[in-house]
Amino acid sequence: MWEDVVYTKAQAKFKFQQIEAEPESCVPRQVKVPFDQLREIIMNEKKTFLAGEMKKINSYAFDLHMGLILYRVLKEDYGFNERLAAQDEMWRYLSLEVFPDLVFERFGLNDLRFYKGTRRIWLKSIWWYIHLSWQGTEEETLDTLKDNSSDEILQLLDRSGIGGYRVELTREVMRQYKLHSSARVPELFRRVLKLNTARLNVIEPSLVEGGTETYVTDLYNYFLNDI
Repeated sequence: MWEDVVYTKAQAKFKFQQIEAEPESCVPRQVKVPFDQLREIIMNEKKTFLAGEMKKINSYAFDLHMGLILYRVLKEDYGFNERLAAQDEMWRYLSLEVFPDLVFERFGLNDLRFYKGTRRIWLKSIWWYIHLSWQGTEEETLDTLKDNSSDEILQLLDRSGIGGYRVELTREVMRQYKLHSSARVPELFRRVLKLNTARLNVIEPSLVEGGTETYVTDLYNYFLNDI
């Protein structure tokens, strides 16, 4: 299935230009099997979310909700994994051939969110945000992330490090951020991530006494101890 997806950046640019010309008509006429079922599930979830009072599509809450659903459905029903998630080609295809109207509703005619920005493609960003923050179950992950904002998504995704994302480490960072996010430390999350980037040049978290959990605790305590 995924091996049949061929969608170059040139194809994506051409498709986006068509959407620019007629944005009000960007609903796909036909979505190929089996992605038609994926579209049906996700679009139904959009309707369910927006049916709630005071809930808006231009919100972090929407990104979180759709990210959790997308993550679960792609994993359980479509055999999606990190290898596929690292390929922008997959996200370009989903953004422009399966969910162009959804991306348009969320971000308008923003080419970075459709296909152009490697870390800004919207569907890709919410998938990776959930993956890097996963706490074992959908419920625990939601509880860990529900009080965050769009800024946490950008901060987390923009600091992949030289060797790429370290999933065990980022999940622990997110778990502990839930515990300390109310602390009166300006830009605590950004500061912790910057300190982590610096320390990874000289420290291997798994080799610290107490392992990754202790390593992350020390990152937060570096700032919290000054309160």
